[in-house]
Amino acid sequence: MKWHSILALWLVLIFFILTVQPKIAAVAASPLILEVNPVHPQATDAGKGMPATPFRTIGAALAWAQRQDRPTEIYIHGGIYREALGTIRDRQTPLRLLARAGDRVILRGSQRWSDWQVVSSTSNFTIYRHPWTLAWGFSGNPWTAFDIELPPVAQRGELVWWQDTPLRQRLSLGELQGQDFYVDDAQHQLYVALPAGVSPSELEVAVHREALRILDSGLISLVGLRFEHYGGTFTQAVRIERSHDIEVKDCTFWANNWGGLESHQSDRLRVERTQFLQNGWRGMAGAHLQDFTVQQVLVQGNNWRGAWAGFYDWDAGEKYFHLRRAVFDRYRAIANQAAGLWLDTDNQNVEIRRSQFVGNAVVGLFLEAGTGPVTIEDSLIAYNYSIAPNYLQTPGIFGWAAAHVTLRRNWIWENRGPQIGVRDPAPRTINLPETGAPVTISSQNWHLEGNWIGSRQEVLLTTLKGEAFLQTLRLEDNHWWSEAPYPFRLEGENVTWSQWQERYSHPSDRWIIP
Repeated sequence: MKWHSILALWLVLIFFILTVQPKIAAVAASPLILEVNPVHPQATDAGKGMPATPFRTIGAALAWAQRQDRPTEIYIHGGIYREALGTIRDRQTPLRLLARAGDRVILRGSQRWSDWQVVSSTSNFTIYRHPWTLAWGFSGNPWTAFDIELPPVAQRGELVWWQDTPLRQRLSLGELQGQDFYVDDAQHQLYVALPAGVSPSELEVAVHREALRILDSGLISLVGLRFEHYGGTFTQAVRIERSHDIEVKDCTFWANNWGGLESHQSDRLRVERTQFLQNGWRGMAGAHLQDFTVQQVLVQGNNWRGAWAGFYDWDAGEKYFHLRRAVFDRYRAIANQAAGLWLDTDNQNVEIRRSQFVGNAVVGLFLEAGTGPVTIEDSLIAYNYSIAPNYLQTPGIFGWAAAHVTLRRNWIWENRGPQIGVRDPAPRTINLPETGAPVTISSQNWHLEGNWIGSRQEVLLTTLKGEAFLQTLRLEDNHWWSEAPYPFRLEGENVTWSQWQERYSHPSDRWIIP
């Protein structure tokens, strides 16, 4: 009988292992659900975020979640949250911050003040003042070693917004003209000049410089959130560093003084169905990113602060360095006062598909100092224009020391200057970050296939010190159109279509008769 008891015990143990234990494991792995709802009558930041007693602020929910080593989802009810959330640091379990379905969740780095004082009034505008205690001051210029001038107004991080427009920042009280502002650092005062009918209590004044930082972490998602009115220079509403498996989805970055989203030294970052609108310097940028995916993203109306200062290139706009395996799919860069997209230095295995670069200052798409390959296909590059004081850049597609570039089935059309420019004043030498080995790059091995390239009067393609480019250029089934007698300018020489066709063109290339 003893062996019957032992057998029965083993059967019970096996049953427990096969049925009960997996259920316990499943419960442990299920996400912890937290809620944030400041209008709930029982909302409190001292609780645990349950539906009956939700958190009042996102920051409190995030702080509580970071103390729990288990997957967590924070559901945020609609509203305006005037918060700086701090840093998600050293977290490797899934964490999702989500707007509740159908709710509009706004994280805002600004405050409204009601206690303004009238200083003076004219028939055109009234000047008000308010104590200013943040002392952000001038940031300084980090690029003096490169002989780059950063104008003083670009070194300021203060931000005052009225409705859909930033008040323009001035550098002295006497410059105020109406719908602008000035910060007196010595007297710790903020002055605004407003036209008749506008109350200063309607103004949004930035008091935070960053909404969220993700550092040395993984498996983080931001879904359905709107980040706006964060101030500061060289700051972003959201910054990601040394992290992996990060998702930014259905978000909006609007009206921040400097940038929306910036990422460094991170792997498997995905930005999807997200908008970057009217930020003062740029929408999005990154460096040292691997397996980076940008899909259905709109970047529009950025670099208004740079435009105030006449600063349109160098660091302004959407810039990327040292990308490895990146995809930009249905990326739209529209009417930015800087480059639509700038792949600057050592970007490898980059694909740009089904994208639009329209109406941007400086250049639609800039490829610089990279071994490639870079492939641009099924995209529109049109109506971009030159504004920066850089004689090299051309407004459509511009390559400088860019190798292994494929342009396939694109429309490159009516940019206000050369549609394609390849200009290498000198070869560029870079050090590969993986090995430290130096590599010297010149523009070569470009392949143009199935493109429509046209402008009524502008040059279609130009080169400067582009011998390597011209010698290795491959053309196939492109359509060219121009009413200009010399649609090409090569090494300073004006070239007709017949001359181009004789020297470089493929028999399958076609000239469209106007």
